[in-house]
Amino acid sequence: MKKWLWSSLVLLAMLAAGYVALPRYTVAQLEQAARSEDSERLQQYVDFPALRDNLQQRLQQRLHGSMGDSVPPELDELLTAGANLFIGPLLRQWITPAGIGELLRGGRNLAEFERELYRQARQPEYGSQAVPPRPAEPAGDWQLQHWHLAGINSAVADYGDGERPQLRLYLERQGLHWRLVDIALLQVESN
Repeated sequence: MKKWLWSSLVLLAMLAAGYVALPRYTVAQLEQAARSEDSERLQQYVDFPALRDNLQQRLQQRLHGSMGDSVPPELDELLTAGANLFIGPLLRQWITPAGIGELLRGGRNLAEFERELYRQARQPEYGSQAVPPRPAEPAGDWQLQHWHLAGINSAVADYGDGERPQLRLYLERQGLHWRLVDIALLQVESN
């Protein structure tokens, strides 16, 4: 009986350790795919539809927050539809394996990216294609500074190039795999 109990406890401890280690392994695979610029491998670890949806919701909230009470409630749905008309295609253009790889390498300034998306959503250029943001100065390689489980099915990884983290990656368990589903800035510079 004791042998069976100890075997069960060891097996349970190994399963728990594996479950805790899987998000960290996914973060390491994301980093490695970004450094090697392997778009196909990066796609395995990023849920692009969920990532685009989460970024789009955050940009819509920011747009609504900036408008405050200046928009009548009856025009709120029209504003949302208009914002989606411009934000959706921009996110599909920029949130790609190459774009995420560049971001994880620290080459793209996410604050500039969000400001450009926000600017174009607020003041669209009618009759022309959306212009991508001007290239940002490479910020150097971002390093993983901290990661932790945020829940049973979610994990968080913080990246930065200095003393404080600047970028937060949100991972979610999808079946047996962990995938990137959201990205957020930890410090937003004021315009």
